[in-house]
Amino acid sequence: RKQFSDKAVMAEEVERLANERNVPIAKVDRGVLNTLCDNRPHQGYVLRCGGLTFEPMARIPHPSTDASSPRLWLVLDEVVDPQNFGALLRSAYFLGGGGGSNDNDDDESVTSASPSIGIMVCAKNSAPPSPVVSAASAGALELCQVYSTSNLPRTLNAAKADGFRILGAAASAPTDDGTQQTWELSDLNWEQDKTDDGKMRPTILVLGSEGHGLRTLVAKACTDFVAIPGGGGGVDSLNVSVTGGIMLWHLVNGMMAN
Repeated sequence: RKQFSDKAVMAEEVERLANERNVPIAKVDRGVLNTLCDNRPHQGYVLRCGGLTFEPMARIPHPSTDASSPRLWLVLDEVVDPQNFGALLRSAYFLGGGGGSNDNDDDESVTSASPSIGIMVCAKNSAPPSPVVSAASAGALELCQVYSTSNLPRTLNAAKADGFRILGAAASAPTDDGTQQTWELSDLNWEQDKTDDGKMRPTILVLGSEGHGLRTLVAKACTDFVAIPGGGGGVDSLNVSVTGGIMLWHLVNGMMAN
């Protein structure tokens, strides 16, 4: 009986929100909803709306010149799987302080004080915004501002020249630069990356594609690389969305603590 009561309350809330925003409501049978969403789960509601697009950005603004720019960015180098992309958006939105209040008052690891996280993808060869991405992101796709660049190596090199620390996720340095160091995630040096005002240098975390990792020119644009230790037994790496979630959590907490 409680289940039916909850569904009724949910239906009333959906209708109230739609009426507040002057969104027309049409009540149809389940078969119509199944057709509209290609037989994917729909919870009894489908919203027909326009497509989402990513906002082009050639240069990531530095927080010292643009106070609205995040001090932490997640940049995806040709991540094409919509499930992975959606999961990464969900992690970035939640860990960036947009996930709402924390139910556990004793756990202050993620709060509304968490630094916001900027998100950038490649304009080509990346998962486009889609219903699958939206579902995997638990709705974060509609709440995040996602930027795109047509030339990621150039954008990262410009950010490096502006003073960003650019961390590429890789088990070992994929280039022979000689100036780049590979850190285990727990060993990241926070002290050497503070600015004159005592704040952490703004940081960009770059994650490579599921199959090939970071492209060569993207790797060369990184200042350092970071890896999650582990592996063995035939499994030598983590899924890109899992890697991103772990690294973002560590960077957010490190930046807050330092």
